[in-house]
Amino acid sequence: MTDTQQVEQNAPAETNKAQITLSMLRQWGACQDGKSWFSNKFPQGAEYGETMTALYADKKYADAQWLARNAFDKAFSKEIVISDVNSLIALTKDIGEAEDASGDDVQIGSSGYGVQIGSSGNGVQIGSSGDDARIGSSGYGVQIGSSGDDARIGSSGYGVQVGSSGDDARIGSSGYGVQIGSSGDDARIGSSGDDARIGSSGDDARIGSSGYDARIEAAGHNSVTASSGRNASVKLGKNGAACLVWHDGKRNRFTGLYEGEDGIKEGVWYKLGKDGLPVEVEAA
Repeated sequence: MTDTQQVEQNAPAETNKAQITLSMLRQWGACQDGKSWFSNKFPQGAEYGETMTALYADKKYADAQWLARNAFDKAFSKEIVISDVNSLIALTKDIGEAEDASGDDVQIGSSGYGVQIGSSGNGVQIGSSGDDARIGSSGYGVQIGSSGDDARIGSSGYGVQVGSSGDDARIGSSGYGVQIGSSGDDARIGSSGDDARIGSSGDDARIGSSGYDARIEAAGHNSVTASSGRNASVKLGKNGAACLVWHDGKRNRFTGLYEGEDGIKEGVWYKLGKDGLPVEVEAA
């Protein structure tokens, strides 16, 4: 973990963008049981990663998925990604390395460089803090966190959560309902499943999605994203560019969006209307 990341994680609640509060949960429409659980567990609020770890420890998997979906849609930041990654690494750091795990609910931790981890079970939690990690998962509901540079992460299961805070990450996912977060620069992210939530806060990211209803936030400078699945939503950073698909009644067509041109603004969600022109949306 870099000094910058440690400072960011330990920042006070009022400045820490990874902080989750009861007020936020109310605004997001959390159920009464969920709000009561959070209030009892964290009366002063808690970081996103700490909250997710507690939800999984209490086997509140549906609530964990709800929180991840809303955090990605409404509060995504590099601090959220770093908090998530750090929590997974902390959770698994004393478990020991495993090169292959085929059972459900396995915990795998690795702090070495060049590690290779494979998992085919459901509900697995994988944390890696070394560089050049190779992580593959085919199970449902898996959590993968990596803080090292040059990570290669692949996932084929549904409802997977992938977080990477290192630079030059390569992340690929083919499952539905996946949540992918990257805070490092020069990330390459690909997703082929429907209803993906993809967030990148690093500069020069390259993001591709072929599933329907994708929500892609490319907040870093000079980031580029392309979606060949219909009904995608996108939010761009400074000098960002996006290419989205629409159907004119006869064939598929693409529309390009360029931050700073034709009214496209930084930090605003856009979808394509029926005429293929971008329209602002309040929430993706």
